[in-house]
Amino acid sequence: MIREDTMNNTRMKGRSWGPVLATILMIGMPACLVPPFSSLQDARLLGKGRVELTPFYSSIGSSSDGDSSHVQNDYGVQGFWGVAGWLDVGFRYEYLYHPDSGSEYDASESAHTIAAGPKFSLIKNYFAVCLPVGFAFGKNVFPSDTWEFMPTAVFTLPLAKVVDLNLSAKTLIPLHKGSDTLYAVNVGLGIRPGGGSLNLRPEAGVLFNPGGGGFNYHLSLGLSCRFGK
Repeated sequence: MIREDTMNNTRMKGRSWGPVLATILMIGMPACLVPPFSSLQDARLLGKGRVELTPFYSSIGSSSDGDSSHVQNDYGVQGFWGVAGWLDVGFRYEYLYHPDSGSEYDASESAHTIAAGPKFSLIKNYFAVCLPVGFAFGKNVFPSDTWEFMPTAVFTLPLAKVVDLNLSAKTLIPLHKGSDTLYAVNVGLGIRPGGGSLNLRPEAGVLFNPGGGGFNYHLSLGLSCRFGK
């Protein structure tokens, strides 16, 4: 959830983070925080009354002009509740933390992001669309300045009885002036040991501004557990 106006290297700087709750949602933050942009889900909706919870970790890096570096650690939990066979409602919380990686970053800075919204099934078990809206908060980070809309398309391709390939494309649209729209693409697996309620979710993805010269990337791991009949 964080972004910068120029996004030359897709890192947020100065007094304006703008788009994203998954863009740079850190207006007024002195540290460079990258917005959450992982997906860690599939197109298989839960069904009425069922719940899925996914704790996860993301390692965030930045690449620009051929140089890459690790810049951030994210810790979070994502949840969905089945409202109908074609509709889930989702919620996501993420804690963004910059480790001590040199004088360019302030290790004392961090932020929190929250997002929620519906998830619709368009092709059962294969294609779904999520429409979350969210904001960030923390030291010198004000929710009123960081709202973002993040429409996401999720595709699931079964590779084996207990393994799926999950692809997602996300647009990070700021609901305030002064920031650019960002885009993210993610590729992950869904591995269900024994075909049960647990789903291991390794994932990688990139966040970029088409007009910028660099990009951010993530390596994430989540573990989903589904509850209910």
